[in-house]
Amino acid sequence: MHWIEKFKLDSDVLIVETKYGGLELMRETCNKSCIFYISINEADFNHGGTRNLGAQLASERGAEILVFMTQDAVPAGPEWLDRLVAPIRSGEAVATFARQLPRPEASVLEEFSRHFNYPAQSRLRTRADIPEMGVKAFFFSNVCSAVRTDVFWELGGFPDDVIMNEDMLMAAKVLRAGYAIKYVAGAEVVHSHDYSLKQQFRRNFDVGAFFADAGGMLEGAAVGGEGFRFVREQLRYVLRRGRPDLLPLVVLEAGAKFSAFQLGKRHRFLPLSVKKRMSMHSYHWDQKKE
Repeated sequence: MHWIEKFKLDSDVLIVETKYGGLELMRETCNKSCIFYISINEADFNHGGTRNLGAQLASERGAEILVFMTQDAVPAGPEWLDRLVAPIRSGEAVATFARQLPRPEASVLEEFSRHFNYPAQSRLRTRADIPEMGVKAFFFSNVCSAVRTDVFWELGGFPDDVIMNEDMLMAAKVLRAGYAIKYVAGAEVVHSHDYSLKQQFRRNFDVGAFFADAGGMLEGAAVGGEGFRFVREQLRYVLRRGRPDLLPLVVLEAGAKFSAFQLGKRHRFLPLSVKKRMSMHSYHWDQKKE
């Protein structure tokens, strides 16, 4: 049984079939009265543009709140959606995102990553928090998020030309426009990835490329301090879990992430063929307009 059927959503659900697949499963298991589909070619997929297309179709059907969710996120309980959109309905915030819990089979390092990035305490963020929080002020995840429809379009939707982190740029636009974002810890979804060192390298190369291309929108978002804090707390976490054998992997992973990030930030100096080999989202480089 797919989670959409399990939780019996009674509002419109748009499924966009992309290179990640999953459409056939949903067609077989979902209540078709609340589902409509659109399929796009892999060559046309873009993290921001594809979501903008879905948002446009949902807006045309009268949606007041746009909820974005990836196909591999599973709600942890029946109240997740009500809790996610409650701050928007009350006027406390115009955008929200959910807490991500590690899968039961997640590794210790991935388990830590979920706990570090998605703590048990909710937090409201405004433009005033940027100097204190740095890059963390713009942290926002489309794995499970919601945005008030009118504000989404007022701010131009997601950027459609970034390699990833379209959600972070939306968060930056929301905060700089004077609106508030809320991380809703009570809205929980199960979602995690156990990336290999190679996958971590490729993903962080793309993160570096994103920051290189983001421009002034992320001004004030210092990254280095947060990365150091992550590694420090990860080392402490594996020791608390009684896994000192993981310390070398923590160091290797940190080195892979750092070197990949630095290379990604300097992607303009690299040949296209090299960028595509280093990148997790290699299709982006064929779409990118220099």
